[in-house]
Amino acid sequence: MRESTRESERARIEKSFEVFGLSAEDRALIVEALDSEKWDWFEDCDGCTSVSEVFWPTKYFPPCVRHDFDCAMGKNGLDASKRFFRLQTAYGMSWARAGWRAAGVTVAWYAWLKWWRR
Repeated sequence: MRESTRESERARIEKSFEVFGLSAEDRALIVEALDSEKWDWFEDCDGCTSVSEVFWPTKYFPPCVRHDFDCAMGKNGLDASKRFFRLQTAYGMSWARAGWRAAGVTVAWYAWLKWWRR
């Protein structure tokens, strides 16, 4: 497998906008995370923690990049989980699977991470 580079991953993400027919609003959410000077998405994104992305070839699944950005910027909680859900469904994930995953990160945030993460 070829090693990922920042440029190849950015190109893959941008191509996915067309492939999945993302709305301008959803595209803007992901681009905001990619273009932010407050974090390095290529280095700081850890993908969807504890979740295997069977339909995405790398850890840089765009909904997870945006969710990691929200967490890094302190935008955690219900709004971040709603964005995560919406972006996952935009990428073709079923409502049930996206709902379980969004619920999982919400529960993890309110039950543990909010109180112990610095």
